[in-house]
Amino acid sequence: MLRSGLTLIKKPENKRRLIVIDISPSPGVVGLIVSNLFTDSLASEKIAEISSPHFPQVTLINNDGIASLPKVEIYDIKTASNDVSLLLITRNFLVDSNEAGDEASQLILEVLRDSKVSEVILLSSARIMGTGDVFVSSTILDFTRTFLQLGAKTIPNMEVLPIDRLAASLLFKLFIKGTPVTLLISDTASYMPDLSAAKRLIKLLSRYLGISIDVAKLDKEIERQKIIFEEIERALREEYKEREGRPPSYIG
Repeated sequence: MLRSGLTLIKKPENKRRLIVIDISPSPGVVGLIVSNLFTDSLASEKIAEISSPHFPQVTLINNDGIASLPKVEIYDIKTASNDVSLLLITRNFLVDSNEAGDEASQLILEVLRDSKVSEVILLSSARIMGTGDVFVSSTILDFTRTFLQLGAKTIPNMEVLPIDRLAASLLFKLFIKGTPVTLLISDTASYMPDLSAAKRLIKLLSRYLGISIDVAKLDKEIERQKIIFEEIERALREEYKEREGRPPSYIG
């Protein structure tokens, strides 16, 4: 029987505190945008990859036009602190199989075997209230209070959380080991790339972690996206006007 495989390049740095950040694919492509900001803005090093026959059988094309099979990538993110390091777990596809999620999460625990994980934070996005806020829930009340003081809102009752099987399995495994678990969800109004939702999430997280992440390029893209959307909306309104129809009130 085919099993998931781990390619371990190196172990995480053995600092006093290791914060694990898992980014689950979600509406607005918020997770992928945040992941790219982390790896582009901070000193990062890929330390492991996970592949599995249970992952979606598709071929993914990166920004350089290189094709590859789906895989989970794990990065060691260096911070200015000598005591704290970040471990980023990222992917650009949903793990929708229980078997794949369980196997991959177990392999991630192998990477973390000799590390002192102080907490795990899951980043995601969803259509929640339409207010554009970042919502938080944590197994530790003090962690929730800290995020609320930084501007987050408490997550309302949700029937289904915007996380995939890998995230669910990993969070449960770490939780039963006594690791504090926090979920941050950025409110997005669209399934199109939501750069503003990503910026709100990264700003909140960077304040919590006490790190600086350059969002200058993201600001330029947000402005460019805004202009593009305004031009599209203007063109649609003109087209509807010519047809004596009712113009659309929003895009998304």
